[in-house]
Amino acid sequence: MDSQATTQMLTLHDDIFIDENFYSVDTITSLWEECKSAGKMEPFIDQWGVFKGEHVADQLFLDPDNLLPVTSSCIQRAQELFPISTKVVRVTYSALYLPWDIHCDLREVENGDPYFNILIPFHDVPSRTIIFNQIADDDEFWKYKQSHQPLEDPIDQETWDKYLSFCWPEDRLYLSIKKIMPEQRAGQLTAFSRYYFHCSDSFHLWYKQPKYFLQAMFDKA
Repeated sequence: MDSQATTQMLTLHDDIFIDENFYSVDTITSLWEECKSAGKMEPFIDQWGVFKGEHVADQLFLDPDNLLPVTSSCIQRAQELFPISTKVVRVTYSALYLPWDIHCDLREVENGDPYFNILIPFHDVPSRTIIFNQIADDDEFWKYKQSHQPLEDPIDQETWDKYLSFCWPEDRLYLSIKKIMPEQRAGQLTAFSRYYFHCSDSFHLWYKQPKYFLQAMFDKA
């Protein structure tokens, strides 16, 4: 059984949520099989980032208004965490081969009201999402750097080298860490505000397989 009975609702002041056993193993197995059969994934080739020209991910964008049963149920359960009504604006089944660079998830729908981002891993993977203190008013981190000064106390070099060595070196000077999320595992749910800049860790250096997960983005309804 999923952990709905023991999960606490977020408050209006929460901006990060972690539950290591939010979904049962059976639920994740069913969700994985459903996503694999939902359609053909399309490759994402990096055009501008640190892996320019490389195959970073395969993705399948699911219709948030016409989700398959298990996917719909899992996302609805996650929505019950929030103290306000939410609208699902994007659902993506992803296989990530190389880390996502520093980004936020604001501009998914035009004229929306961005709220939260959730991640549902399908497998145990030694990889973490790194969430930064810096809050965006645009999707692009390069624009953020143009309008902000380097920090007096940025991420230390040792932590940067451990988790973020694939990123542009100069980015370190503009960032401080809010949360190093736990390693991904089946049954886990993580959620965080779509305004925070974040990225994957350097998992490609020690994990030679893609990591598979379902991502959903919510707006305020």
